[in-house]
Amino acid sequence: MRRGSFRLLVNERGGGDNPTDTDRQYLPVKHKASQFWSGKCVIITGASSGIGWALAEHLAAHGARLGLLARSTKRLAALHERIERAGGCAAWTTADVTDLERTQAATRELQAAIGPCEVLVAGAGIYRQTHGRRFDPSVANEVLATNVQGVVNAFGAVLPGMLERKHGHLAVISSIAGFVGLPAGAAYSAGKAALMIFMQSLRLDLRETGVKVTTICPGYVDTPMITDEERASLKGLVTAEDAARRIARAIERGRAECWFPWRTWLPARLASLLPAAAYQRIIALLPEMEESPAQTDEDTERTTGGSSGQLQPHDADRDQGDAPETKRIG
Repeated sequence: MRRGSFRLLVNERGGGDNPTDTDRQYLPVKHKASQFWSGKCVIITGASSGIGWALAEHLAAHGARLGLLARSTKRLAALHERIERAGGCAAWTTADVTDLERTQAATRELQAAIGPCEVLVAGAGIYRQTHGRRFDPSVANEVLATNVQGVVNAFGAVLPGMLERKHGHLAVISSIAGFVGLPAGAAYSAGKAALMIFMQSLRLDLRETGVKVTTICPGYVDTPMITDEERASLKGLVTAEDAARRIARAIERGRAECWFPWRTWLPARLASLLPAAAYQRIIALLPEMEESPAQTDEDTERTTGGSSGQLQPHDADRDQGDAPETKRIG
């Protein structure tokens, strides 16, 4: 492939490929669902693992044209290959969402490949312990920069275009942790709470503009943020695939907020309404959420520039004749 460009390639479906992944033993499955996602241009930040990865595969299986953005070149390439083998449509590029200029450039590159962004799902996020008795402001700043500033940067990159076209949808992966201050999770809980209020305000400002806003608040989801010990002991743990289906459905239905599962969000919601003394006694009983080694390993794959992937369209999306050339991503 010539440097400086990539070709739109076509994959024939039904070829009998059965790719596997040591991290995930699932494949996108075609469902008889609405045509909401067919041909829709969707950018997902934090697409290289966890909810972002699962959501990308789910949406690709339903016909979306995906722009995948994350820091890990290796994992984005792996995800792109899986989507390609399944006959899906995706382009990818690397960026750290805390870098405003790079995030803006990355979203421009993705839109040049897949078309104007109709849905942006801000899923990039990290967890670090920020215990009050050993508080490290640099760690807290890192969490807030990724989980809050990263969302602001991603939204800012696509919102002007959505407003101009009078059409679009912004979705963010917040957390039920935004309802309650978790032990040793001051920065994480604060960041997720900030996203809830940020989205409430945006929803007011964007009414009657054609741009919708959805806040996703999952409980514990089986992602690299979860340690093996937590995976074995947590009740109400949701798979990333289940989370992806719920998120897609919430966006399809234009829901303002989506909390799940009920066995997690209901107690958290009720706890947030308790008097301070009762709240402190109850929440203090919760175990501290540990930092997962798997997440730490992923974070070592930071990038400062862009790398590229190829756009793999569905057969129906391809124009007749030779595949056109487009600018290289990254």
